[in-house]
Amino acid sequence: MTVAAATRRGRPGESVQALADALTMPALTVLMVGALLLFIVYPLGLVFVKSFEGDAGPTLGNYVRFFSSRYFLGSLRNSLVLAAITTAATVTLGLVVAFVVTRGPTALRMPARLTALLPLIAPSYVFGVALIILGGRQGLVNQMLGTEFRIFGWPGVILGQVLTILPVCYLMAENVLTSMDRNLEDSASDLGASALQVVRTITLPLATPGLLKAALLAFALSIADFATPTILGGGLAFLAQDALLLVIGAEYDLRMASVLSVFLILPSFVSFLVHHRWLAGRSYTTITGRGGAVEARAMPPVLQVPLVLLTMVVCLAILIPMAVVVFGAFTQLAGINNAWTLQHFSNFRGLRALAFSLRMAAVAAGIAAVLGVVLAYVLARRRFAGRSLVEFVALLGFAIPGTVLGIGYVLAFNTPPLRLTGTFWIIVLGCVFHYLAVVVEAGISKLSQIDVSLEEASRDMGASTLGTFGRIVLPLMGTALMAGLVYTFMNSMLTLSTVIFLISPGRETASAVIFHFARMGELGLASAFSVLLIGAVLLCLAVLWTVVRRRGMLVLGGTG
Repeated sequence: MTVAAATRRGRPGESVQALADALTMPALTVLMVGALLLFIVYPLGLVFVKSFEGDAGPTLGNYVRFFSSRYFLGSLRNSLVLAAITTAATVTLGLVVAFVVTRGPTALRMPARLTALLPLIAPSYVFGVALIILGGRQGLVNQMLGTEFRIFGWPGVILGQVLTILPVCYLMAENVLTSMDRNLEDSASDLGASALQVVRTITLPLATPGLLKAALLAFALSIADFATPTILGGGLAFLAQDALLLVIGAEYDLRMASVLSVFLILPSFVSFLVHHRWLAGRSYTTITGRGGAVEARAMPPVLQVPLVLLTMVVCLAILIPMAVVVFGAFTQLAGINNAWTLQHFSNFRGLRALAFSLRMAAVAAGIAAVLGVVLAYVLARRRFAGRSLVEFVALLGFAIPGTVLGIGYVLAFNTPPLRLTGTFWIIVLGCVFHYLAVVVEAGISKLSQIDVSLEEASRDMGASTLGTFGRIVLPLMGTALMAGLVYTFMNSMLTLSTVIFLISPGRETASAVIFHFARMGELGLASAFSVLLIGAVLLCLAVLWTVVRRRGMLVLGGTG
């Protein structure tokens, strides 16, 4: 009787736990979908609606004005031309550097890799500041050579964007070359193909998916960049730059800014469609169950000399501007008054902005890591109608230009009931949902490696869904969680395109303040706080890495 009574008393508690477990995943799904709708779909929808807004109701007048304006059409043309040139240059140079890093002389591989990745820890406008110091009217180049070269205009904008976007293309090209089955190339060589024929008929075709993805991302990053064109454009018109001026300039025309935002989004969507169409029905599989070549294939001698020389030129093109920024930070006015000084580092506005950026990036990184891992778990472990659409919306936040997302937040959160304009949280949320997709994709990839039977065993032992997630799944997703933390923190510290529309007095990010210094010609201040920003990012990453290693999260998370 005692046992029966205990059993009867336990049944209500078990029913409550079973009900809670049954509702946990649906509740998380609703919560995640609601967040995506509110902070991604809603702002983007308002941008689209605003572009059709007129004084008397919906109208096409804004688009008529766009197509009737030679200035706006020129801006569109310049943006497309710049994106095309930058994409071609960065994909080509990224592939060249990747070839040298993966197949070139051993002594050059690590230095070339580290140099190619160096722009990732620097704000995009750092190269703009450095190129002005080097190639401005009173620049170091003109003073040393006695010339009158001007970097402003197309040369400066193209060079600045190429140096900024190059690491992205390099990483994708390196990943493709590293994972490629070298036996295919060896077989072609054994059949009599020359080194150039192997590269042309085997290596490059198999690298097509990675190179197309690199081109897609480079194109989107180029067309969305306004910092480099604003600093180095020399009066040239570009869409992202004009959209910025329409929001924060004297005109304050959100309708035309929304129209320009639509044209910023369209090329990205078209490039995505072209990418999908190109790969449709084609097979590029080279990794199978059969063993692949163990030894890395050496670079053909006929290619080694020109590719190594070009890689050295690329590395110098990255290192020289970075060194010039450091030089400019410790001199009165680089090239004009080279007296050493530390006064640039004492600017109160810059120091306050740097402290604010550290706090904002830390909060954004924590939120993005948690939300991204939870959303990845929902998408990977729950089947529901519209699952693919939810994942697409999450990716959309990353795919759209930050400029467009920032304008959308201005439209969405400037009035009650959710008025966030001018607050700390609107900047945080802008960064969170702009970079959330990276955490989600990393989480989904990691979950595909975790056997579902581990979670089933935990639940069979009486653990709740949340308990299983916290004790079993989350520790095994350590690498995905840390990747989300690192990526979101670093990019939140360096980003400008999203936050430039969301800052307010007393809540300025370091990137926005440095950009203001550069626009105003305060190159010493811009250089000094660029150095401090890069140093702060490196220091925080080093601390985070040390904590991770000591707590063993990398071991728990595996290497995948």
